[in-house]
Amino acid sequence: MKPATASDHTPASFLDSLLAEAPETLPILRQSCIQVLNLTQDKRSNASDIGEIIMRDQAMMANVIKIANSPAYHTRTPVKTPTYAVALIGFDVIRAMVVSAQLIEQADTFGADTTNLKHLLARALVAGTQAQELGKAINYGETGSLFTNAMLYSLGDLILALCRPDVAEQLEVIRREDPAKVPKAELTLLGRPLQVIASAMARHWNLPDSLVQLLEKKPVWAKSRPEADQRIMESIVRAANELSYCLLNPLASGQEEVLHGLIEQFLPPFGLSMIQLEHTVAKAFRQASEIASAINIDRQHFLPASDARGTFPHNQHLLHLTQTIYQAIHPEGPPPAELVESAQQGVSSLPSSPPCDRPLLDFAIQVMKLSEPSSVLTLAARTLFVSCGFERVWLALVVPGKDKLEAKIGYGGNSEAIQATFHCPIKKGNFWDRLIHQFQPLRFSSLIEGEGAEGDMPPDFLQYWGGEPGFAGTLYIPKKPIGLILVDRGFNGKPLTEIDFAAFAMVLSQTNANLARLTPLP
Repeated sequence: MKPATASDHTPASFLDSLLAEAPETLPILRQSCIQVLNLTQDKRSNASDIGEIIMRDQAMMANVIKIANSPAYHTRTPVKTPTYAVALIGFDVIRAMVVSAQLIEQADTFGADTTNLKHLLARALVAGTQAQELGKAINYGETGSLFTNAMLYSLGDLILALCRPDVAEQLEVIRREDPAKVPKAELTLLGRPLQVIASAMARHWNLPDSLVQLLEKKPVWAKSRPEADQRIMESIVRAANELSYCLLNPLASGQEEVLHGLIEQFLPPFGLSMIQLEHTVAKAFRQASEIASAINIDRQHFLPASDARGTFPHNQHLLHLTQTIYQAIHPEGPPPAELVESAQQGVSSLPSSPPCDRPLLDFAIQVMKLSEPSSVLTLAARTLFVSCGFERVWLALVVPGKDKLEAKIGYGGNSEAIQATFHCPIKKGNFWDRLIHQFQPLRFSSLIEGEGAEGDMPPDFLQYWGGEPGFAGTLYIPKKPIGLILVDRGFNGKPLTEIDFAAFAMVLSQTNANLARLTPLP
């Protein structure tokens, strides 16, 4: 195998060498890697078959065993054999990881920028783990190739970074500054769309047919949940890749629109909420960074890129997800100064409100430093009451093993009476059942009339609470509602405003993100 030369740097020669039967200017997988790829697609294969192949390749065996012993797989006893490692990791991850390791190993041969290649691999790993988590969140049964397809959907970028780093850098600059120009730039620099090159390479390496099909056409968003597994998989892979690029490059041109489009077009058909998306992002980044450490990709490659001034995005969704990522990657450390500064700018971009401006920033900073879920809940309730101007704040939790809510933390009028009477049953379809499965904060007009009028409201509780309008939000740990927060103005007659709702929504979002951070992975 030889690295690309100057004569290979025209679109035609590059494409010709790619499509040749045995291109010398492109990475060629070792025989052991080819055998692993073949076996992982054969339904008759088992972990022992693949383990035998891996055992003959010392470098591959070392990487696979490192991955199996990484925190991502929570092993109680050390994994010492490739067969056990394959059984633990699964064919899907093994398939993608042997390709990744091969690309890193060949970087020096091709004179590639190893740092840039590892950055691209980090982004691809996040896409792979994000696809797995999204698949779990929507109960997608055919998860066998989600990791491979999502991770290697960026195969074109990876190959280009290895063999043509100059062209890869040009395309990356264009993607950051003006994404609409990328298709034309690819034709100018490569002679074909990059996805065509990627699909040809995928065929050459005998990667899964489902990946080849994905590379040949860009998946489209479905208006309702697709029935075909292939369509569901396509949506997950597209969402995972757009999300991984967006979150690692939040200040690139058009990324706010990309995230907005994903929220509006991907989440609804699959019944997902922003809270669930935050949970999947946290788990995906944590798992990806843990896997990557086994193949010498540093955690720094998983942190969102700031701009030249060291600032982060002001868009609230992007800012919250950026904070979620930082907490997932560095749960033990304080937030970076640049992220705090961006949080301050993001909070100040809300309509100004004297009682709730700096306190929102203080809450965002303080809650990221807490290490106990109970402390997070206490701080959230206190912030809403003391700093945000709500006259009454009540935090109720689901009683373990019982279908009811009980008040735990409360501020405002009639506190003792409400504490004693807030024992609300959760019955399928009633107000409380709907509320704790509501992922977004909501407004209610009254607990006596309107939303709460169908019953299951203890009369004593209603007597003390009254019929005032307020806000409500669900408290979550990953995949499980644990309680709710109710706030209102009490009986002072002062109306609730959009500023109040924005403040409530931000505190609720930060609270749930930190509960997810402090909840051990299942």
